[in-house]
This record gives sequence, structure tokens and C-alpha cells, in this order.
Amino acid sequence: MEFILTHKWMFLILAEVIFWISIITFLVLRYWFGKKTLSFVFFLLFIINDLWIASLGFFDYLQTGQFSSYQVVIVVVFLYAITYGKSDFKKLDYHIQIYVAKWKGEPAPAIAPPKKLVGKEHAKKERKHFYVHLAVYAAAHLVFFLLYGLSSRIYEMASMNQFFDEYFSSMEGTLPFANQTVNNLSRVWTLIFIIDSIIALSYTVFPKGGRNAS
Repeated sequence: MEFILTHKWMFLILAEVIFWISIITFLVLRYWFGKKTLSFVFFLLFIINDLWIASLGFFDYLQTGQFSSYQVVIVVVFLYAITYGKSDFKKLDYHIQIYVAKWKGEPAPAIAPPKKLVGKEHAKKERKHFYVHLAVYAAAHLVFFLLYGLSSRIYEMASMNQFFDEYFSSMEGTLPFANQTVNNLSRVWTLIFIIDSIIALSYTVFPKGGRNAS
């Protein structure tokens, strides 16, 4: 394990190579050759590879005791997987089957396209994504607090305006935790969360148009 963690970036790159090999092989077997059962083996390889990447990040943290850019990359991948990964894969699955059938000169497969949600249904889906993102965001920041505690700088804040001004503008990443890398991650994540929340909740106030929007 020490050898693996010493060369963690090499193993992360190797894992990325395995990721693309497993995905491409899965797609070719499933859609070009119609070998859905065999393709599932490479889908399992994809899942195992993701778990391997996550375990690398976990054991690297146990060894160093620090949250670094290595874990940041893993967190970003994880966030995408639990929020938009499943729905994006369903869309990709449908479109690839259609395109492959055209390339092979075969009739289009009798499959229903992903349901295009509008109105209240779309707003409900976006709120669900918001709740998941909120839960992960809150849980992660609780873990950061338990691991590192609050920065001493936070007790010197005279107002919330001063806190947020320094939180978003300071290049040193001094707030809110006693770890600069985590603070920089928190700042970027907070901005993404705010933008994502505004977009997601806006559909509740201004439903996406369509026949079911009423």
C-alpha cells in the first residue's frame, strides 16, 4: 500500500485509462455487437475501478492526514455521479442505440426515449437534485469541521459581511476551517452550490414550458 500511495498520481492516471477502456468496451459490446450480458462485465469493471479510485483517496488521507488536490478530484467525480450521472447515462444509452442502428443500416430499436419533463415534474426533479446536493454539501462540511475544526480567524470576524468578503476574496483560504486546501475547496463548492441551487429552484417559481407545464 505504501508503494501505491507513493505513486498515487500514476495509479490515478492508470485508473483513468481503465475507466475509458471499460466504458468504450462496454459501449461497443452493448450497442454494436448487442452483447448486453458480456458488456455488464465491463460495467462492473467500471464500478470496481471507481471504488478503487475512492479507496486511494481515503488511504492517502489516512497516510498524510491532509486533504489535498488529489481528494478534490475524487470529490468532484463523486458529486457528479450522485447528482446528474444516472440521468445523463440514461440519455446517452438511448441516443447511442439510435445512432448505432443508423450506422449499421438497421431499423431503429423499439425503445422509448427518455421522458422530457416539463412543468411541475421537471421542477420536482430539479428539487430532488437540489436536496441531494444540499445533503452532500452539508455532510461534507460537517466532516471538515470534525476533522479540522474552525479557523482561529473566524473568531476575529466583526460581522457576517466581513466573513463572506474574506471567505470569497482571500487568496490564502483562511476561512472557515483550519485547513487551506479544504477552505479553497469549500469556497469553489459553495459558489457551484449557490449557482446550482438558483437554477434548480428557479424551475419551481418559473416552471419549464411545455404541454404539462400548467
